[in-house]
Amino acid sequence: MLNRAHRKPLLPKTTVSNQKDDDYYSRDNSLQTMNQNQTFTYLSKQLKKFQWKLVLYSALFWLVTINYYETTYVKSAINKCKWEKWEKWNSDTQTHKVALFADPQIMDAHSYPGRPRPINFLTRAIVDHYHIRNWKYVQYYLDPDTNYFLGDLFDGGRRWDDEYWIKEYNRFHSIFPKKPNRKTVFSLPGNHDIGFGDTVVESSFKRFSSFFGETSSLHDVGNHTFVLLDTISLSDTTNENVSSVPREFLTQYAKEEHPYPRILLTHVPLWRDPKEQQCGPERESSNPFPIMRGVQYQTVIDQSISQDVLSTIAPKYVFSGDDHDYCHIKHNYLNGGSSYVADEITVKSNAMNMGVSKPAIQLVSLLNDGSSADTIQTEICYMPNAFIPLLIYAVCAVVNLFVVIYKVIKTRPRHQNFLPMPVGTDYDNEKNHPSFAKNRHTLLDDVKRTAKYSCAIL
Repeated sequence: MLNRAHRKPLLPKTTVSNQKDDDYYSRDNSLQTMNQNQTFTYLSKQLKKFQWKLVLYSALFWLVTINYYETTYVKSAINKCKWEKWEKWNSDTQTHKVALFADPQIMDAHSYPGRPRPINFLTRAIVDHYHIRNWKYVQYYLDPDTNYFLGDLFDGGRRWDDEYWIKEYNRFHSIFPKKPNRKTVFSLPGNHDIGFGDTVVESSFKRFSSFFGETSSLHDVGNHTFVLLDTISLSDTTNENVSSVPREFLTQYAKEEHPYPRILLTHVPLWRDPKEQQCGPERESSNPFPIMRGVQYQTVIDQSISQDVLSTIAPKYVFSGDDHDYCHIKHNYLNGGSSYVADEITVKSNAMNMGVSKPAIQLVSLLNDGSSADTIQTEICYMPNAFIPLLIYAVCAVVNLFVVIYKVIKTRPRHQNFLPMPVGTDYDNEKNHPSFAKNRHTLLDDVKRTAKYSCAIL
């Protein structure tokens, strides 16, 4: 009896087992909650870290790339044209420096009618930027004393109504602003500005001269006389209101004395025989200079008008535009019973969308101080390549995109790698408990849902 009295009561096995099971469930649920919180915190930190690093590195990468191709690359191209690198004057006398710009032909909304409007808008923005940037660097680093434009300022100026024309006129001046204390002349028209010959639009002709000045004019600079002659209006045989203006200019010119060497500027090149008068190695095209005509254009001035102009003006040099490609030939003409020779240089277009792979301007150095019979030196100046930066930007954009995709994939969570256990948890002893496997699957499902949500955010 005594032994029976001192016996310890035994707890039912079921009660002990249930209590132990409840402890495991309680600890597993706590573990699940803690792991979910830690997982979410870890993902948030990784996401923030990923975003800031990617944004910082991408911004730095693009800053360096754009800065190089918009400044250093352009400056390097312009510096190759510096006057002292090609001038060959024997005297230290200061020269008068002239820059000639041909056929900028700024785009308008109708330049490429077959293209979608967004593509046309983007193209115009790129072409305008190319003009603006090059003009700024030429004016700053080369700093010419005088700038002359050789016509075709606009692409469709002859067709526009007054409202649209004035809008484009203001846009043109925003692209090519005049530099203070420097002479810039825009008044020589091209066929895209007013038409050509018998198809000159009289209203466009008058409008152009009203805003830019007389289409035929004289300019004495650097002890030389620049003669800007509107040869496309001179070629009009049907409208006296148009052709009489340049004809009267030539008549008045012939009556005056011109002591300085003359330089003729005309939009359309003068007549030549392409088989006999070769353009030279600087021309991109291997084909002979084209002799052709069409609606509101003609590639050369008629032979009779060309000889009349040369005999009247008696220039040492002729600079023309219109063709977009370079060409250097010589003209023979008579003046006062004597035979003379004039060099004609057709200046390349300075636009990136005019069919030449190397846009350029023409530089002219003038020195007429009596020290030399040669008073004019000229050099072609190539603008920076327009398409290399665009190609580099496209490649960099693709690389940047792949880096972002790679980083997103790499940052995606893997549940087996970041399920940190709470401090003090004996994972190895508890993982074999029969209830742990069930709770572990529940926990992993929660983590997967959290990871999927985080990846969706990324």
